[in-house]
Amino acid sequence: MITIQRRVGALAAAAGLALLTACTTPAPVYTASVENAESLKKLAATSVGEFQLAMTGSGATSISLRADSMVSPVGGNYAAYLAEALRAELSLAGKLDPKSPFEITGALLKNDIAAGGFSTNSGEIEARFVLKRDGQERYSAVKRAQAQWESSFAGAIAIPKARNQYPLLVQQLLKDLLADPEFVKALR
Repeated sequence: MITIQRRVGALAAAAGLALLTACTTPAPVYTASVENAESLKKLAATSVGEFQLAMTGSGATSISLRADSMVSPVGGNYAAYLAEALRAELSLAGKLDPKSPFEITGALLKNDIAAGGFSTNSGEIEARFVLKRDGQERYSAVKRAQAQWESSFAGAIAIPKARNQYPLLVQQLLKDLLADPEFVKALR
């Protein structure tokens, strides 16, 4: 009887551990936006420097999606994800140049996806972008993007939908940066 209880206990512990491990998934790899790349083609080539985390807690290294957790597939945090997204945009536009006198750095200030809604969910991201030329600051501003989408009570629908919205939220943030006339003026 004790042997059966131990086996059942061991199986339950193993199943619980498997569930915990299966609940952490990487965010989708960022895909550059053609629209953002077109905007960048009109500007000078630049490099991408370090992006810092200017936040702690939820959203810095992982985002809770109900019982699931989404982590950045690059650099171990979402500031690195944002920097990599900017590199992807510049690369698609042919404007990524590590030897450029221009450098974009930044800090991630807010980062969240809400996947708990029954019919709609939302997300927000906020970051400070700094553009320097030859070490001299030419631009510094905070940009923010928000999104809302239809969702479902069922986690099997809501969680993947929220996960897939994350790169689109980052695209929207970068689009806002590239539409800022002060940024455009500074990167010419």
